[in-house]
Amino acid sequence: MLKIQDRIGIPETKNSGIDTLEHCHDKEHYLAYTKDISYRYNSRGFRDDEWPENLSDVIWCVGDSMTAGIGQPFAESWPQLLQQKTGKRCLNLGEDGCSNDTISLRVNDIVNTYKPKLIVIMWSYFFRRRINGVDVRYDECDFGNKEDLKNFLKNYRFVNNLPTTVIHSVIPEAFIGDWSEYVLKMSKDTKQIKYVERLDWARDHHHFDIKTSSMFVDWVHKRITDIDFPSK
Repeated sequence: MLKIQDRIGIPETKNSGIDTLEHCHDKEHYLAYTKDISYRYNSRGFRDDEWPENLSDVIWCVGDSMTAGIGQPFAESWPQLLQQKTGKRCLNLGEDGCSNDTISLRVNDIVNTYKPKLIVIMWSYFFRRRINGVDVRYDECDFGNKEDLKNFLKNYRFVNNLPTTVIHSVIPEAFIGDWSEYVLKMSKDTKQIKYVERLDWARDHHHFDIKTSSMFVDWVHKRITDIDFPSK
């Protein structure tokens, strides 16, 4: 799996990550998928167009491969749909395999460097960790459900205390464990956070596709209209 810095300057390709016939989760679904997909990366290594010079009024979209839109056409990734919906430039900072530790650090860097008005986060799997500067995946037995939830809440609280407006969501199936305990804990400790319900499958039959992206963007757009943003 290529990291952000490794994607800079690579040629456009038709496959990425597990979005290949060899590594997809359902070969029949992959072969039946009719939409054209290509992957190209900007000079920062993200699956996005080049960033504009003026970043004073953009929406920062941060997450993992669900945000990058793996298995989807670029135009149907949720940051692109949000850009169409809001008319504002939405920057896609999705990274394959990104842990919530890295997402938290990335958001902190954005806040300190660019003083953003709005960041939309789609948090990743709770069992991922950043170890010695590298995102790694552990199975649920290595830390356990309580530690996974504790680590997520640590990152959530840190980001929520930064001086900017953040809209929070989590990817489908982000937490592996007792569902009722998860919902109870989240409802007590978090503000408004969206658990993204999966409505369809992308080409690789792991990520979500246009129905889920559209549903999520409708929710984000409503949240944006409900928020009073600080003036410039």
